[in-house]
Amino acid sequence: MENQKIKKIPYSAEAENFVLGSLLIDNRLALEYCSRLDAQDFYVQENKKIFTAIQNLYLIHAKIDYLSVIEELKRLNDFDRIGKNYLIDLMDILPSHVVAESYVDVILQKSLERELYFAVSDISDDILAGQTEFEALLENTEKTVFQIVNKRRTTPFMKIDEATEKVMHIIEENKKTEGKGVIGLDTGFKKLNEYTLGFQKGELIILAARPGIGKSAFALNVAVNACLELKAHVAFFSLEMSVDQLVMRLLSSKANVPLQKIRSGNMTPTEMTKVLAAKAKLDDSNLYIDEGISGNLEDVKVKCRKLRREGKLDIIIIDYLQLLSLAAGQDKLSTYERVTKLSRGLKMLARELNVPVLALSQLSRAIEKRSEDEQTPMLSDLRESGSIEQDADIVIFLHRRTTKKEETEQKTSNRSRKTEVFISKNRQGEVGSFELIFRGDCSVFNETE
Repeated sequence: MENQKIKKIPYSAEAENFVLGSLLIDNRLALEYCSRLDAQDFYVQENKKIFTAIQNLYLIHAKIDYLSVIEELKRLNDFDRIGKNYLIDLMDILPSHVVAESYVDVILQKSLERELYFAVSDISDDILAGQTEFEALLENTEKTVFQIVNKRRTTPFMKIDEATEKVMHIIEENKKTEGKGVIGLDTGFKKLNEYTLGFQKGELIILAARPGIGKSAFALNVAVNACLELKAHVAFFSLEMSVDQLVMRLLSSKANVPLQKIRSGNMTPTEMTKVLAAKAKLDDSNLYIDEGISGNLEDVKVKCRKLRREGKLDIIIIDYLQLLSLAAGQDKLSTYERVTKLSRGLKMLARELNVPVLALSQLSRAIEKRSEDEQTPMLSDLRESGSIEQDADIVIFLHRRTTKKEETEQKTSNRSRKTEVFISKNRQGEVGSFELIFRGDCSVFNETE
């Protein structure tokens, strides 16, 4: 028993005292420290109350000093418990040379440690109680920890010489790819690579088109190229098709055997051989498919974070954005608010995990109301376009100049159809367009006939 460790809640009374003493002496520090700190970051109760008083004064732009803090503490009925001597001691113990900023960092660190400690304690209680399902327990644990970590994540200023040094290193690394013209993830399409230099880490790429044009097929083509040609790890969330439907399309595109024949099983021996060869290649790839029955954004985040931790994530593909849902309690949001949160969430996920996110999106019906000659997609055609357009680094439209009747007749045809690809937004490069050839029967896009 004598060797048993005594539990001690993480905090630093010294750091708390020094920061408060600095604030009482130098009113100018409030501008920075009151925006970085919160009363809950202080553990010592007296310090928590004093900082609350200082923050109240800061919010009304009042002068912060010994006398004004005393008056605010009296107003809050906290002065009698603290006393003027405590405030005087805070100012007296302050060293002549103290960098209060470093103590702010200590306070934030200890505050984070306490939050993690109490969160883990709650999780331990849930485990011991045995009333929470295992999968729900895992999801809640990861969500809780990430919320705490992200809340405290700050980005310090970077001096220009550090930034230029970092950029020069990137340039030197990119020079090694000279001739390929790709510094990101190779999309498998030469023209698309020329515009984007490949899909870049941290980018949100939106792929939009009217129904039946081939959004899912295009996304699958990118996924197959990444998995088979680049040996990349791909997380594919299929919110519209089942895994069976998705895999049949993959086999069709890779084997170059019409989807209808694969579905029916009515194949020649040669075609069956091609499908088995395609299966063998796909089996050896790093493609992770999720049917996304719940379609919940938080569920997507949890699964992708797990893959990233295991070193098994190079790109995320969402088919499609409007079918994603938010966490419970946000079901009363308007459609615009919901899509805004979804697009922002995907953009933040791309940056957090440092991988490209390709999200498919619907177009609004406005495009169908325009004349045939004016149906080229525009950014405003994105359904709930404001938020998606703002968050996206790249917006790609697929478009075919065919009538509805022709589109219906050609859906199962093996006749190749020209499809225009519009790069309508490109944060890091030029916008423009090019053509691809689409074979609907095999769900495959090619650059030539």
